[in-house]
Amino acid sequence: MLKQSSELPASWKLGLGNLHDLVEYITPDDMRTFAVTEENGVVVAVWTGHPECGADFQVRAEFRRTPDSLTSGNFSFSRYTGKRFVEEIRFPVVRFPFSMDSVLYSSGYDLGMRSRVLPRLEEEAGGSFQNMSFFAVVQKNLPNFYADHRDPEHARKGYSCRITDGGNAFVYEGLHFVGLGDIPNPECRIPYESCFGTFKGDWFEAAQIYKKWGTKQSWFTSRKTENPLRKLGLWVWNRGLAGDVIPPVLQLQKDLPGIPVALDWYWWHHNPYDTDYPDFWPPREGEEKFREAVALLKKNGIFTQTYVNGALWDLDAPSWKDGGDDSVIVKRDGTPYAVEFNKYNHHRLGFVCGEAPKFHDKLSALLPHLRNAGLDGQYLDVVGIMPGLGCYNPRHRHPKNGGSYMAAGYRKMLLRLKKELPDFPLSTEFCNEAFMDIFDGAIVCGAISQEHFGGTDSTAVPLFSAVYHGRNAMALFGNYAHPDGVTPWDPLWPDEDRWKGEEPWHKLYPDQFFIEVMRDVIWGLQPMVCNLTEHIYTDPEFAEIYRFILDTARFYYANRDFLFDGEMTSPAGFECAEKDVEFHARMIFTKKDACTVVRSRLPAVLHGCWRSPAGEEALFLGNYTGKAQDWSFRGKTGILPPHSCEKIML
Repeated sequence: MLKQSSELPASWKLGLGNLHDLVEYITPDDMRTFAVTEENGVVVAVWTGHPECGADFQVRAEFRRTPDSLTSGNFSFSRYTGKRFVEEIRFPVVRFPFSMDSVLYSSGYDLGMRSRVLPRLEEEAGGSFQNMSFFAVVQKNLPNFYADHRDPEHARKGYSCRITDGGNAFVYEGLHFVGLGDIPNPECRIPYESCFGTFKGDWFEAAQIYKKWGTKQSWFTSRKTENPLRKLGLWVWNRGLAGDVIPPVLQLQKDLPGIPVALDWYWWHHNPYDTDYPDFWPPREGEEKFREAVALLKKNGIFTQTYVNGALWDLDAPSWKDGGDDSVIVKRDGTPYAVEFNKYNHHRLGFVCGEAPKFHDKLSALLPHLRNAGLDGQYLDVVGIMPGLGCYNPRHRHPKNGGSYMAAGYRKMLLRLKKELPDFPLSTEFCNEAFMDIFDGAIVCGAISQEHFGGTDSTAVPLFSAVYHGRNAMALFGNYAHPDGVTPWDPLWPDEDRWKGEEPWHKLYPDQFFIEVMRDVIWGLQPMVCNLTEHIYTDPEFAEIYRFILDTARFYYANRDFLFDGEMTSPAGFECAEKDVEFHARMIFTKKDACTVVRSRLPAVLHGCWRSPAGEEALFLGNYTGKAQDWSFRGKTGILPPHSCEKIML
């Protein structure tokens, strides 16, 4: 029988605050009494009494073993009479042996990330769980650690971690944000279980633990018909006027007979990019010319969707007076949550809460214009990231900060749009299980092209593909792969900020375009090319790049039974040379003197393993380098030509 709370599988913290200042934490050591019982394999621990929280204040934690040998924990508190709010629950708090050569994996952002630079000793680090909710630490000579939070309602949550004891111990804390009212909650229960423990393997095996739970949930099981985006073989992300955007796409479709090409068209709208949202209509070149352009694309069999932001409202636009204050997320300090994405005109884009009927009405009024113009589907930017955000807007009815209202509100909006526009595929930014059963597709540029942001602390890992893939999942696509390394420029931005002169970026960074496109294919995403312009297919200088674009589309399309319909299997056991790769860290708002170079040591051959619905298994390879590369995998060997993909049946 346990006698001390320190003997339990995990501990907890409660964050007390006044909604303004930083929270202060209480722990089991601050409680007056502790008791524990065990019956039928369930350990129930109860702490009672606290000087501020009340003599009868009670904290309760339950632990049991799961079929996969993890510990499942549930947490609640009751009889709280303190004056401050319980703003945060940190549970489970788990401490385990650690070595500094360990690798951290988080599923919370985009496809998933691997941390190559660890938190500083005794400093807290962490993040939010925006798309899936699991975390893993893989170690060479110590047991691996895994934690997840099995939340079917997608409440706002995150994690905190720190390295302690001189680098010999690691502390993981699941972070649950409490939904707050006008007075402190007398009781609260985390409405989902948190599982944690040790596991064997690497990131793929960690993803399989979460997969057992996630693929049983309604967001994965409810898609009954074939995803309408499955038919696509290549995406083109072009921006600007019809005369610049459309001819390269028509040429691609001509050169890829029988393989449907898709256009994600940005800057079709009258307003400058990242300005005046959500007022996109009318089109930049007028409604009549826009309709003619869409009709031409449709005549040539090209799937077309346009850019609309589904979650941001411009604080500096005239339309803000129509309901912006009623819609925006308000931060803890009482100010709107807004970001100045546009570095040229400095407009502030406010993030809209899930409880924002006036914003929903604006999108509901806009989208029929686009469908009636002949579009095949619609892209709604940013929505996929929203479940990770909290709101303190005093005009809203939802609990402050914590809760599931963000996901629930956006689901309500999306279901309304789906009802009003049936058989009209919708896509968003970021893969996210909260909306997987509503959205047909998601662009996932952040992980595929992580180096564009200039960071070196982490690298992409296809955790989402390892959990959710196949005919029940969203169609994933996207990258920031520019064939010539030149980003597009919106002519509505101030000309003085435009780059003066370009260099042969495709020669200075010869691997960058190829690796970004190949990550798509090898990780089970539909390939994309960005800012495709006429000279890419007319100038002999880019003949090899254009050949690669065509060959990659053909390769992906021919293998959709694996790469769209299939499920990922373990990639362990692959060997090849490594290569030092340089990336040009450049985004559309990056000024020339702010560009940096990112250097990463990466496998010279990308690889992934996939199983088709028919049960066949195959190894998929991608050589992004300009030289042939040797490889070996579980007794098989080969030489892969430069700039090529290959399928090896297993």
